[in-house]
Amino acid sequence: MDEAFAHIESSGNKKNKAGWVAPDGGWGYVVSLGVGFTFMLGFGSSNAFGILFHNFFLEQESGSGLPLVIGVYNGALSISGFLGGIALKKYSFRQVGLVGAGLFILGDILTIFVTRTYQLVFTFGVIRGAGFGVMIPVSFTAFNSYFTKKRTTMMSANQTMSSLASITFPMLVTYLLSEYGLRWTLALIMAIDLHLLFAMIVMHPVEWHLVKTNENNTELTSKCEVINVKKVEAFDEAVVKMLPGDDKECEERETRVKKRESIQKHIIKTIYENIDLDLLKDPRFVSTLVGVGFAFVSDVTYLAMEPTLLFSYKFTKIEVASCVMVGAVSDLLARFGLAIFTYFYAVDSRLLFFIGTCVTVFLRIALVTSSELWFVFAVTAISGLVRCSVQVLFPLVLIMAAPDRFPAALALHILFSGVLMLIADPLIGVLYEETGSYVYCFLAMSFCCLLCVVLWTTEYFVYRTNRNSN
Repeated sequence: MDEAFAHIESSGNKKNKAGWVAPDGGWGYVVSLGVGFTFMLGFGSSNAFGILFHNFFLEQESGSGLPLVIGVYNGALSISGFLGGIALKKYSFRQVGLVGAGLFILGDILTIFVTRTYQLVFTFGVIRGAGFGVMIPVSFTAFNSYFTKKRTTMMSANQTMSSLASITFPMLVTYLLSEYGLRWTLALIMAIDLHLLFAMIVMHPVEWHLVKTNENNTELTSKCEVINVKKVEAFDEAVVKMLPGDDKECEERETRVKKRESIQKHIIKTIYENIDLDLLKDPRFVSTLVGVGFAFVSDVTYLAMEPTLLFSYKFTKIEVASCVMVGAVSDLLARFGLAIFTYFYAVDSRLLFFIGTCVTVFLRIALVTSSELWFVFAVTAISGLVRCSVQVLFPLVLIMAAPDRFPAALALHILFSGVLMLIADPLIGVLYEETGSYVYCFLAMSFCCLLCVVLWTTEYFVYRTNRNSN
């Protein structure tokens, strides 16, 4: 079990002695199933967002509403994801996860009653995004606590479930909208999302399921012990002295000010400790962080805006849903193939990520060159095949960049990509408002992928030159 994924609950009776290791299976398979449900339900309705709220935005006459909501959604996801990672140092997987699931479901409930774009920004964007953001570090940390040797294979397998949601949700949403309308469709989606509560309940601490081994695990034990004792020290509250008259009021006021300053300093200290800015001193990590961030922004924005582009091509809802489903089926096949292939062969996750990003640059451009149905279906199918290089492999790329400091690396990625989406997605909406065409929006997404390609290519030649000179 890597230090990066070790999570020790506050109670002290744990099997963190030499000879005990992560099970690489057992209850880990149940946890993996819970993670799969989390991504399936978290990404499911989000991927069908363009279909679900297409008529809503038409009624609002807000062409920039969709990228605005998506940008706020991912911004809230990034902030809450970072805070969720901090909370995992003090609370258990299930405690933090259930808070996230509760927020997610609350956002679902409130979204049923929205009538304006700004309300949707708050209910779907802020509350629902925050809920999913909290569940992401819980899912990743719990999953990676249970698996070491089978990590790539099981990561591909459990994220395959999110592909299943991408296949079924577009058609499901299209059918429900035609039969029940927007409000009842949102209510039914909320009922489905209630399963997230069960997904978070199965997130047992890995210490409950460690297995005995004869191998030398001294380094493992020391890492777990370091995590166990690494706690944020509580600050001392000032004692209010009982003084008569005005002196008492002044003393209490001064105490409140000091207490407020102490809390602010404590929060700043906690955030600073968990961001781990030392990682930013490594140029190669910065290159990885920026490249993964821009590619991730392009992919998430593409998934949300593709239905809107297809509607602008005058496709029917069934054609749009079918096209999205084709991409999701291709994505599922790619993930399934990757899981099987990596079970037998070791792969370079960063190289696969890079190749997929290179191909994506051209796919984003190709999608806006023709509105022929067969062509759009073909481009969408190919996009689905290469999508797993981003969605599945990005956490593994971060592990390669910071193998011993993954929580800090993941926190930086969540913050960077979230803030980037919070800025980029509304700008894409403004771009559409100014040009009246989605062509420039998808060219902007292609440019995001191109930045990753250029940055990593430059890094490769710079470090190869340095190695040769030495």
